[in-house]
Amino acid sequence: MRPHGPAFKAIRQAQGLSLRGLQDATGLDRRYLSRLESAQVDAIEAERADALAGALGVPTDAIAEGDPAVTAETLEAPPIEVGDDELRRYTPEHVAGQDWLPWSPRKIRELAYARKIYAHNDGGRITLTREDIRRTSALGAIEPFQKPTE
Repeated sequence: MRPHGPAFKAIRQAQGLSLRGLQDATGLDRRYLSRLESAQVDAIEAERADALAGALGVPTDAIAEGDPAVTAETLEAPPIEVGDDELRRYTPEHVAGQDWLPWSPRKIRELAYARKIYAHNDGGRITLTREDIRRTSALGAIEPFQKPTE
């Protein structure tokens, strides 16, 4: 199966992914991805095609067979079915100011960099979504002890 390089590149760019971002999402080598985009790869293995299709949000056939009908123009963004508030990113200052987590902004950053709480590293800037705050709050939950039944 020979992939269609230019369509692959257009799809990647339409998704807003760099080669490095695609490398991080798939675990494939960036040099291999570059050769794939320039149609220097004769065949692509099924596992790699699945990884690429998943990261790009397209059918596996579009990657594996180089379906020229699947281009950036034919892709539609998936509908977002959550409230706008769920997508908003909050700074550690805002989270601490609202008392959503029991730490100072500095401590939130330290814990996030150490990967001890759920957070996002947006270009070196720590942000949190409401889901991150919920999941982090659940990390310290204490379950009540239940007496074993006999």
